Amino acid sequence: MLRGRPKTVEDVFVAAANNWLVSYENLSGLTPEQQDAFCTLATGGGFASRQLYTNGEEHVMETKRPVVLNGIAVVATRPDLIDRVIHADMPTILAEARRDDADTSAAWERDRPKVFGALLDLFSAALAILPSVKLTHKQRMADFERLGEALRRLVSRPVTSSASTPSWCAQASTAHWKAMPSPRRPTVFDDRITPWNWQGTAGQLYDLLNTQHVPDRSSWPRSPKGLADQLRRIAPAYRAKGIEITHLGHSREGALWRIFVPHRQFDSHATPPGVEGGIRYGAHRE
Repeated sequence: MLRGRPKTVEDVFVAAANNWLVSYENLSGLTPEQQDAFCTLATGGGFASRQLYTNGEEHVMETKRPVVLNGIAVVATRPDLIDRVIHADMPTILAEARRDDADTSAAWERDRPKVFGALLDLFSAALAILPSVKLTHKQRMADFERLGEALRRLVSRPVTSSASTPSWCAQASTAHWKAMPSPRRPTVFDDRITPWNWQGTAGQLYDLLNTQHVPDRSSWPRSPKGLADQLRRIAPAYRAKGIEITHLGHSREGALWRIFVPHRQFDSHATPPGVEGGIRYGAHRE
């Protein structure tokens, strides 16, 4: 059954331990702890708490389950969860095409045996060709990606061996980008500027970004450390866009960071025209 937003991490694991599939409906957001719990469910893990009415005994729930998250807003906002999610934007149903519940239920009961049988046939066929599926580039969910490539080969005509990985990477990149509110996007390029190389401390970058005009500073980092934490969170999204945000370790001046585009050749000391200090902060052009 569809469920509302879980109140605690324990609620997530209790639901998973008692259902083969966990589906949450009409979500407007999830806490970082809840998103971490869904990451654990996707790859398998446990949740432990003190057993009721005891002083020293533990109750452990260990499980691995598929999860469905539904909502109008972007729900998966943490990079770890985004890497485990298939993001689907559903089309709007026109008013004249809407159907009432009775018609929908009757049609589903009529078609359900055929749908279920077809899914089983497709799954068994995918398992048969799975040993022959080889991926040149693997994402975090490599086993799941291999199964997806096997399914794609069965339902796509003509079959080409390399079409799945780019589409998987593209959807992950889009999901990362959608999950970032625009005030948190330190934009190092746009379509009017040549990408460049920047290197310095988090403090220097913080001072540089503070000179930029940003209308909404509600999510603005309060310190260089806060900026460094945000850079770590947004790095996967920028990496998918071809921009590397790398922590180079610590120096006497502070934590060192580098922002660059690996596939471009440029003078590391050059600053693009019209950009003070070689970096700007603002909403990225989609």
